[in-house]
Amino acid sequence: QNEVFFVDPYLSAEFVSRYFPHLQSGIRVRLLGKNDLSALLSAVDLAAQQYHLQVAVRSGRTIHDRFVFLDGKRGFNSGASFKDGARLSPTIVTEITDTLLAVQATYEQLWSTATVQR
Repeated sequence: QNEVFFVDPYLSAEFVSRYFPHLQSGIRVRLLGKNDLSALLSAVDLAAQQYHLQVAVRSGRTIHDRFVFLDGKRGFNSGASFKDGARLSPTIVTEITDTLLAVQATYEQLWSTATVQR
């Protein structure tokens, strides 16, 4: 309802076109990626205007796994990059329950030290 925080080393322009249309107008979006983000940044700029989203993008060198955190209350781990989903091979998305606070704190710390891209 308020914020979506994606962590994925392989965020791309395709990711933006796949997920941003489903987000509510006005929501805050944080994207923490790793690899070349130039195509992602162009797509984010356009989509943020089109869907009226507040989007921040950062890059970190130590990102490996893929997570999405919703409003700081729920978190999910994805076996595949969000840009591909299960399109290329089967995968699973698992809700994090017992360790949510610890996992989320880890990625909040990585966010705070990551390089601002947008």
